[in-house]
Amino acid sequence: MLNFKPVELEDKEIIEKYFRKKNHFICEFCFTNLFIWAKHYNTQYAVDDGFIFVKSDDEDENTEAYFAPEGEGDFKSSVEKLIDYANGTGKKWRFLSVYEEMKQKLEAVFPDRFEFHEERDNGDYIYLAERLANLSGKKLHKKKNHVNRFYKDFEGRWSYEELNDDNIKEFFGYQLDWCEHDDEFLGELCAASVALKNYKALGVSGGILRVDGSIVAVTLGSKSFDDTMIVHIEKADHNINGAYQVINQQFVLHSCEGVKYVDREEDMGIEGLRKAKESYYPEFITLNYSAVLK
Repeated sequence: MLNFKPVELEDKEIIEKYFRKKNHFICEFCFTNLFIWAKHYNTQYAVDDGFIFVKSDDEDENTEAYFAPEGEGDFKSSVEKLIDYANGTGKKWRFLSVYEEMKQKLEAVFPDRFEFHEERDNGDYIYLAERLANLSGKKLHKKKNHVNRFYKDFEGRWSYEELNDDNIKEFFGYQLDWCEHDDEFLGELCAASVALKNYKALGVSGGILRVDGSIVAVTLGSKSFDDTMIVHIEKADHNINGAYQVINQQFVLHSCEGVKYVDREEDMGIEGLRKAKESYYPEFITLNYSAVLK
């Protein structure tokens, strides 16, 4: 029987032992992402016989979501163990964040047992850090124009600060202001609160963009692997032309030294967010699937 427990900060080392073996470019396999959203999604994990098992609430309250087991040993037995557990809950369930290699593995061990669905809304947008820093190339010319216009319009009036103990409360206050205008950000507010409270232990990097001393944009990220920075949170004042582009660039310039890739997570099927992420021309978008038993 699998014994699931809530994801806590002290579980960082044990969870990363399994998740950091290979970079699948899926933000859910980053401990920071898992931890800061754990209360919102009721995320829990179990370790058994060389494998880690992760479950959380799905969009439907009567459905649970699971990661396929990660580890070394008898993969077939571990999946069967998870299927028995999931079926025993009395709820509908499915696998989420199934990357291509895992899909092939499941198909090989359980031929014609699972039905897979591509989850385009949950595909991570992966960019080259160097391109985000320099905004080089014809495709990013418009982004560079926005950035240069911001620097010109606010010359001598703007500043960028890395997250620290002195500005952390202001950061959270800016995030809080967003929730007062849109309840959809309440979950993100909780995640931001957890990330800021534990930013040193998690190894979280962040940045604040100011104009005339007032915050106009914030961002938070963490390394899933040494070569990949995941941007977990980014917010900017829509009324300040170039604020989003500048916080994006400044974060990469200050916090992504030695990093090859920047993972800006998924677009969740939100049209405006998808257009914004596509407009930066990602190096690739991670292909992942959900899976249910036939």
